[in-house]
Amino acid sequence: MKRWAPSKPIRSLAFGFLSSLLLAGLLSDWVAALGSTSAAALQSGLGSAGKAELFTWWMLATRDVLAVSAAATLVGALLGSVLGALAIYGSGGVGGGLSRLVGFIGAFPGLLLVGLFRLGDPSHGVLALLGALSLLRTLEVAQLVRAELLEALLGDFVEASRALGASRRWQVRAHVVPRLARPLAANLLQGASALIGLEAALSFVGLGLPAGVPSWGGGLAAVVATQSALPLGVAAASIGLTCAALYGLGASLAETRPRPGAAAAAPLVALGAAGPGS
Repeated sequence: MKRWAPSKPIRSLAFGFLSSLLLAGLLSDWVAALGSTSAAALQSGLGSAGKAELFTWWMLATRDVLAVSAAATLVGALLGSVLGALAIYGSGGVGGGLSRLVGFIGAFPGLLLVGLFRLGDPSHGVLALLGALSLLRTLEVAQLVRAELLEALLGDFVEASRALGASRRWQVRAHVVPRLARPLAANLLQGASALIGLEAALSFVGLGLPAGVPSWGGGLAAVVATQSALPLGVAAASIGLTCAALYGLGASLAETRPRPGAAAAAPLVALGAAGPGS
């Protein structure tokens, strides 16, 4: 069954939308400095905020949400890649333990996980949120990296290059890294989409960022009682569009992943021309 992938115009729109969010986050402090209302007051009074205050809150919330999601994604990518690479050595050792840990964490409710992390958190929720989100991403990335490495290192083209005298470094550079880069990038984008939604849900129930820190989920919680249409629509649209843009870009990378046969032939031809051990 063919997976859905967005068309090129949709990908361009998604990339432009995410770029505008990044620009809004970078300019948020400058825009907030022009007003006299604090960030905590903007969040708590969102239901009765004017258009200028709503725009300032949105920029600050965009900055905070992107910062949390980007930090958790980066930590998950780095730690997950290292853990996944180590886990290829034996299914009964680190690899087996990793698989069981991922299954356990996957069955563990995210809300409860963050609640446990908040116990004794001196940052009133920031470190707990980052820790929980980073842990979830680390384990998922580690599973992906382990699977891709095992598939690449046990492939026929790797055995063929080994027979031609290729070094392990050459095999990693020519075969493993190209095969791993695209699925890893797709996983990080789609994982960031999931983090945006999870952070919004956690902030909505009071387990995410502190109440005085603007966020999209916290904004939803602040206006749901007042039923103010404009702030509610802005917060909900920000969450939905950002998740859709990240997921769509990730799906486009996953869909255009090159097939191993043709991609693996070129490095073998180059190796044969250059000679063994290069």
